[in-house]
Amino acid sequence: MLRLIPEVNRRRSLFLSIGVFIGVLIFSGILPYKGYGEMTPEQIVAKAEDVYAGQDQQSKLTFTIRETDGAERKVVLRRYWKDYQDDPSMDSKVLVFHEYPPDAKGTAFMVWTYKTAAHKPEDMWIYLPILRKVQKLPEHPDEIFSGSNLKPADMVRRDATLDKHKLLREETIENQQYYVIESSPKESNSNYTYGKVVRWIKKNDFQKERVDYYAEDNTLLKTQLINWKHVRNASIWEKVVITNVKTGVQTILSISDVEIDKGLNDKVFTERVMSSGKVR
Repeated sequence: MLRLIPEVNRRRSLFLSIGVFIGVLIFSGILPYKGYGEMTPEQIVAKAEDVYAGQDQQSKLTFTIRETDGAERKVVLRRYWKDYQDDPSMDSKVLVFHEYPPDAKGTAFMVWTYKTAAHKPEDMWIYLPILRKVQKLPEHPDEIFSGSNLKPADMVRRDATLDKHKLLREETIENQQYYVIESSPKESNSNYTYGKVVRWIKKNDFQKERVDYYAEDNTLLKTQLINWKHVRNASIWEKVVITNVKTGVQTILSISDVEIDKGLNDKVFTERVMSSGKVR
């Protein structure tokens, strides 16, 4: 017979892990950039945030969470994503299923994100097999994900016009040239809790390879490092390492089995598919 308290703890742990991952699930590629003249810092950031990953995408995501004492735990997800570039309000839809660990298998998470002009927060749902029902998550679920290396708002596409941008310097690292740009929000927003971020953006293709996140008091919170790979005409995240500066905990993401433009139907991104676990 299942005991309630352990099950509640498993649910809480699951919510935390999803909070770490969901932003990465949404955006995983950027279209190679060619031939522009002099650009402003805002234009550079806009190109770096202009993610391209095909019309739709399927992939496998393996997360390793490494504690400071060397202990590790692993989470494996199957991800389905669809872009809505031509829709006036919808931006993208994502559906993910837990494949590992075994006690989380069958759990599903779905998020719909909207374009900035729609002025609408993300819609999020979770399906827990033990409850046999889909639940809508709160409008601002960051409290659920407290303690994670990443919050849902960390990794969604951010409109460059929302921030002030400053070119700090240009750097050359291992023969690769970078723009180092600082971005800080123009207005306070409960969904965006950082005082600023600093991005290292490659000059030749405008890929972000490092992002530092700072608190409002300019304290460094975490660092994100990104490695890329090419799939067709897109550049896809291959490996991402996020380090929490305060705790030392690392979240390592590896992305594999990537398939692009499979023609995913809108019916994939529904509560029915979440509960059945069957994607057709």
